[in-house]
Formats: sequence, C-alpha cells, structure tokens
Amino acid sequence: MVYRHLNEKDRFYIEQRLSEGDSLRSIARALDFSPSTISREIKRHTPSDFNGLYCHRLASRCTEEKRANAKQGQAFQQITEKEKVLIHERLSTRCEPRSAKHGVSRPR
Repeated sequence: MVYRHLNEKDRFYIEQRLSEGDSLRSIARALDFSPSTISREIKRHTPSDFNGLYCHRLASRCTEEKRANAKQGQAFQQITEKEKVLIHERLSTRCEPRSAKHGVSRPR
C-alpha cells in the first residue's frame, strides 16, 4: 500500500459501498487502503444527527476545513533564540543536520 490521503472520489466510493452493505475490509481492499483507515474515516466523519450514515460531501468539507485551519510551522514555535543561533551556525558551516542538533538540549 502506498501512503496517500483519501480524496473526494474515495469518499464517494466509501459512501456508495456502505449503502450497499459492503464490509470495511472489502472497501479498503478495493481502494488499496488499510481497513483501519476506512474505519477511522467513517468514525470521524459520521455525525450523530445523520443516524449513522456516512456522507462523502460532509467528510470532504470537514477535511478541507481541518487542513485550512492547521497551524503551519508549529514544530518550530518552541525553539529558543539560543537554539536558533546554534542551529544557524552549524548549518552555515555545512555540517550534516544530524550533527547540527547536537548541543541543542531540550528539557523534557
């Protein structure tokens, strides 16, 4: 299986096959996804007021909103100025990234 996100066509396929009563495993096999991926998709995007019915349009809209609201660069917001200077110095001397992180210790 190749790593990829579910797209709108995949979600439509899931909706159609669920309405036909097919199993999650058969849907996953047909789309070349893990059954757990299909299960999570259905659990995340089936509102309680839809009486357990999965809607591909709603799922796609929710996913688009989630991606639009994602915080970009969140991993680097916690770096101190001292750590930034050290990383910049090590990278400017063209050392390998693995060795650039040595000397930067983070409290746990």
